Amino acid sequence: MKPTMRLVALALIAVTLPAIAHAKPVTSEDLVKAQENTGEWLTYGRDYRNWRYSPLTEITPDNAEKLSPVWAMSTGGQFGGLESTPLFRDGVLYFSADYARVFAVDAKTGNIIWRYDPEYEDGLSAMLCCGPIHRGIALKDDMVLVARLDAKLVALSRTDGKVVWEAKIDEWKNGVTTNSAPLVVNDHVIVGISGGEYGVRGYLKSFNAKTGALEWQTFTVPAPGEPGSETWPKDDTWKSGGGPTWLTGSYDAETNTLYWGIGNPAPWPAETHVGDNLWTESMLAFDPDTGKMKWGFQYTPNDPWDYDGMATPILVDAKVDGQDRKLAVVSNRNGFFYAIDRSNGQFVYAFPLVEGINWTTGIDPKTGKPMNVNEALKPKVGGPQVKTIIPGLEGGTNWFPPAYDPELGLFFTSVNQWGMGLTAWEKTKLVYKPGDFYQGADYQMYRMGDTIGRIKAIDVTNKKVVWEVKSALPLFSGMLVTKGGVLFTGDLRGRFLAYDAKTGKELWKFQTGSGINASPVTYELDGKQYVAILSGLGGDPNFYYSAPKGGMLWVFAIDGKVNEGDLYNTEVIEKMLPRQ
Repeated sequence: MKPTMRLVALALIAVTLPAIAHAKPVTSEDLVKAQENTGEWLTYGRDYRNWRYSPLTEITPDNAEKLSPVWAMSTGGQFGGLESTPLFRDGVLYFSADYARVFAVDAKTGNIIWRYDPEYEDGLSAMLCCGPIHRGIALKDDMVLVARLDAKLVALSRTDGKVVWEAKIDEWKNGVTTNSAPLVVNDHVIVGISGGEYGVRGYLKSFNAKTGALEWQTFTVPAPGEPGSETWPKDDTWKSGGGPTWLTGSYDAETNTLYWGIGNPAPWPAETHVGDNLWTESMLAFDPDTGKMKWGFQYTPNDPWDYDGMATPILVDAKVDGQDRKLAVVSNRNGFFYAIDRSNGQFVYAFPLVEGINWTTGIDPKTGKPMNVNEALKPKVGGPQVKTIIPGLEGGTNWFPPAYDPELGLFFTSVNQWGMGLTAWEKTKLVYKPGDFYQGADYQMYRMGDTIGRIKAIDVTNKKVVWEVKSALPLFSGMLVTKGGVLFTGDLRGRFLAYDAKTGKELWKFQTGSGINASPVTYELDGKQYVAILSGLGGDPNFYYSAPKGGMLWVFAIDGKVNEGDLYNTEVIEKMLPRQ
């Protein structure tokens, strides 16, 4: 790759879709009220609570079998895998593809309005632990905001894709990369980082939406003298202690509180960082105006298994044990479902979603801490492989977004049932150098039984799974649930699936041609409900399965319509076909 960056904005822009030039700005109030906006999808999790719940009702369990493709488009590129959640505003779909390429597409025609195609310096690929995947973008005012893989935050014009401003998040050569959707709160653009396997000390940064100026930075691993520092060795371990912030957080507008999941300590072997290692493997609450931490809850102290606690907290109001509670709930990579009081960080309850968990005997019902941690399953520096650890480091539930239906009171998530072996590195290899791989252990995932994936519907109030559907392969697609009673997701076989949200009955499926790792969205256009999904195998599933690559955006509806217009997703190569 060349040491430059390039913007590709199609020449069609000036004549295509005049409405985009007059599209309404996405205001702070629009984002706060996103759930009330029936027909659009304005932010990563649809609303700040990350419910991924749509009020649309045209598609129901009774008619879902009539869904059919309306149009599809190829994202092209190098087919590095698609994991993004598209956004929809004023008739335009905005989404990112691999390598943080950004597209604006006319939802009526499937024609590309503009695209942003960054180029990177040589060597970046070596810093991408899980491939060139990218998980999403944000909208604010008249801009599309994208965190590039090389730790740069870029604001693009919604009209033509041109760069409005650019801000450096960090130096990618030190192991810091970015691939998640920014979270916009008022005029704050808040971004997390990857790099836990490179010894990066995790943090959140906030940039001004209008100018790109840095507003604040908050580290997730405390320095000596800061609260939590007593849980780290009295040396410089904290400086390369991990705690990445590589998924998008949530926001409670009523209390002005930001919630974020925090990843693994570095390196993996627990004996290299004795102590609980706050605030790795935690859920943290912050003031979005200052970055000051309000409280924290840790899932897996002194984690040697890479059970990243980065899952996006889903903000739910529910009655538990007869008491009204304001909760933040997650399905964790360590195999457990957690409900945390989001007003103060107090533990409410947890229960296992994975069968045969053996790293702990369970979660203490009063404190939320793991009980009787299995020391024999912690790999020792220079020692033999330790196996079989359940769950494997992929989870449980990895990064893929769940959904929540407030009317049913059900939380929908994918859970994978598999194990792993870990072999810690020799001591001579455990030397931190910025930009060098600092994982500290090698892993091997193992199949266990005939099925790995499970879709589970969890009754938050009654603390139980009410239905589940098994899948032979792991599940890495996000969830979407609608007021119409339909749950949408995808699988690694390439099937886009619809289920009855109440019962788990399969209603419909469509083969997209490549594994689905992305998350579906739904929107309304000219009075018609549409559902969209990106299809393209990549990311972690690509490590374990050989299957056709792909890169497609599919759009479905019942009796949907497409207006092909007079433009095409094809450009003339002028030097090969000049005009006479």
